[in-house]
Amino acid sequence: MTTPVRTDLDAYRIAVAELPESAVASLGMEGAVTVVSGGGAWWAVASDAITAGAAAVVVAQPAVAPSEALDALASLAGATPVIVQRPLLRADVVAAVGASIQKLPAPGALAVECHAPARTLGPALRDAIGWARVIAGAPLAPGVTESWGGRVLALLESARGSAVSIVAAAQPGAPSLGRARITSIAQARVEVDADLDTVACVTDAAGRSILPALFESPERVALRRAIAAVRAAEPLSDLADLRHDTALAAALLSAPPA
Repeated sequence: MTTPVRTDLDAYRIAVAELPESAVASLGMEGAVTVVSGGGAWWAVASDAITAGAAAVVVAQPAVAPSEALDALASLAGATPVIVQRPLLRADVVAAVGASIQKLPAPGALAVECHAPARTLGPALRDAIGWARVIAGAPLAPGVTESWGGRVLALLESARGSAVSIVAAAQPGAPSLGRARITSIAQARVEVDADLDTVACVTDAAGRSILPALFESPERVALRRAIAAVRAAEPLSDLADLRHDTALAAALLSAPPA
């Protein structure tokens, strides 16, 4: 059984070709998993796809969206799955990290470092906050924030009591999509270095374990998740997580200069 996929993006056309038993290219949106580019007003394009009857929508590397636009998209989507392929927050790596730390207590604190060229600092900080949310195991709430000269220093707190410190800065020489480093301060230390490739490890009394490298393309991961969501008719948290992380990143970046 194959699921129709509508896309104009070459990387996703390749992903469709690599999944011949589960995906087939489609020219129409109705009843198909529809892939939209994350550039420009992608939320409007995603909304149009849902209105046209898409079975699911995949957003490829979304730019920062206004919080009110994400709220409207969530309201329109309803039971239609929206899968978000985020540059520094790969879903398969998130799942692997989550499985490795699910039995650990919430960390006492997290240190988050994020740097990116000025034009991509917003998405990079948003994804860095997403990693902090994953490792803390709970939503985050804003605390004290200061900004100066394109740099942000903030202290957040998770619903499970973890203190989260964030340092973010625009840096011309940073990777084009940015880079995020997250370290938990706990008896069992979790470290994530998110770049074009993401490395995650857990260090405890037994030693240091590096999670296996994942070689599947992020486009194929996103497509598989979308097809699975359509077939299982189960909601995903991608859009809710994106709304949470976007709102916090916007609050940090809009803080008045110190």
